[in-house]
Amino acid sequence: MMVFGITGGTGAGKSSVSEIFRQNGVYVIDADKTARAVVEPGREALKELCACFGNKILGEDGRLKRHELADIVFADEKKLEMLNSITHKYIYREIKSELLRKKTGIAAIDAAVLIGSGIEKMCVFIVSVIADEKIRLRRIMERDGISAQSAQSRINAQPPAEFYIKHSKYIIHNNGTQKELEREAREVLEKIKEFSIE
Repeated sequence: MMVFGITGGTGAGKSSVSEIFRQNGVYVIDADKTARAVVEPGREALKELCACFGNKILGEDGRLKRHELADIVFADEKKLEMLNSITHKYIYREIKSELLRKKTGIAAIDAAVLIGSGIEKMCVFIVSVIADEKIRLRRIMERDGISAQSAQSRINAQPPAEFYIKHSKYIIHNNGTQKELEREAREVLEKIKEFSIE
């Protein structure tokens, strides 16, 4: 089985590219869904987060209040590092066991925080999706229903486009239409399929 990574800053369109790849035969593991699963009530990761950030991050139902936690960590780089150091090991473990069950074909790990997380060690190479900051800002505001200031703080908490370019084998630009994105994603996927045969 060949495994590659898909990443990019928030609002760049990483999830859209993952969906295009999925529709074209790639087995995609969504690290964000895995991240949600590992912090379900009763799971070890959630207990560790509460020990670190306090029970204020929990709702009355005992579930993690993701937006509240996001506001805390995106405003403080050290707290974001703490969050990642807690959750990444659990996410890594879940993804690894899912890949072991899959065994054959081409698989992709879709993860916002891929580079430097340890998860990238499972990947032969990385595909990054990038977009202009103004476009990303608008998308985040529309997608999450948040203010420009909150959206900007999320962008600021992530690396610049140059970082993704430096660490990736393929770059997909997403500043245009959905049709343009689909065309570029399919072109990259053709190269990936050729690479997997070599």
